[in-house]
Amino acid sequence: MNLSTVAVITKLEVRQRIRSTRWKWTALALFGLLSAIVFGSLYVTTLGSDDYHDWARELLTIALGTVLFVGMVGAPAISAAAINGDRRDGTLALVQVTPISAAELALGKWLGAWLASLTFLAIASPYLIWGIAEAASSVLFSVIAVVVVAVLLGCYCAIGLGFSALSNRPTASTMLTLSTVLFLLLGLPAIYGLALPSVERTHTVLRPQHGWDPARAAADPEYAGEPCVAQPKKVTFHHTEDVWWLLAPNPVLIVADTLAAGTARTNDWAISVPRSTANTLASARSGPYITDLSCDSERWWEDENRYAESDLGRSWYLGVAVTVVLGLVGFAVAVRRLRVPAGKLAKGVRVA
Repeated sequence: MNLSTVAVITKLEVRQRIRSTRWKWTALALFGLLSAIVFGSLYVTTLGSDDYHDWARELLTIALGTVLFVGMVGAPAISAAAINGDRRDGTLALVQVTPISAAELALGKWLGAWLASLTFLAIASPYLIWGIAEAASSVLFSVIAVVVVAVLLGCYCAIGLGFSALSNRPTASTMLTLSTVLFLLLGLPAIYGLALPSVERTHTVLRPQHGWDPARAAADPEYAGEPCVAQPKKVTFHHTEDVWWLLAPNPVLIVADTLAAGTARTNDWAISVPRSTANTLASARSGPYITDLSCDSERWWEDENRYAESDLGRSWYLGVAVTVVLGLVGFAVAVRRLRVPAGKLAKGVRVA
């Protein structure tokens, strides 16, 4: 592979996206939106009972969350017209007749789209640096979370590139890419919820029972009930460990689990947004806490919480791996569709 050729294609792609002055106003608007969200949340938080430190440890979450949501819309829009847009304008064939391979052309277009999408992180960099300095998560995992967001944006660009190669119309490829990203964000959690009834199982466990005799209660005002006895009881549990993987590629849970991985398990951070969000994934992976309870069982919920958090911060790399595989599939499709001679083309496709 000729890296100099890839660099030329990448430069052309980046220049094509910034050749107008509108991107400067767009960047300014995004920075203004992020600033409004950051300082607006600071005003609302300090206006109440919370202090600055309570808000500051969530600043990285606010900044990364905003960049992620904007990127999930912007990355597909950037890459979904990279191939069919050039084919429509008649410029793709001019490049294909040069001594360039399909892989080099696809790689250059993907790098150009990815670098353009990284502009979102560059715009938010002042708040990201501020958030990393104040975050409850460690500096290492805070930086890893930023890198994870960048990797996710690159994967979404690769998915968009694949749909751009498959579809003849930029509008169709953009909608297909957005639908795929929304499926990862909302579709898979919806399927997870629909799958919960299928993983219901009934187990017989011991539960403390306090007997009550209405006749004795009416005759004796000091009657406090019969002694506690642990009795078997059938309880229905959802074995979410069988379907938790449906939540793994969710971008919000990926970033939250990354931040939770670098956080000490202390009660002080129990109400943090990333940790409470990552607990959804961790508890789903751990499954139900099935145990017998005796009359002497005290503070058993602490053991249940520790069990639910046993997989906290251990699933984010699996979600990243799934997303990377989807991106590689999109890239492979783009390489396959860029090979020349193209052979049979769909009706209405412009060659040159």
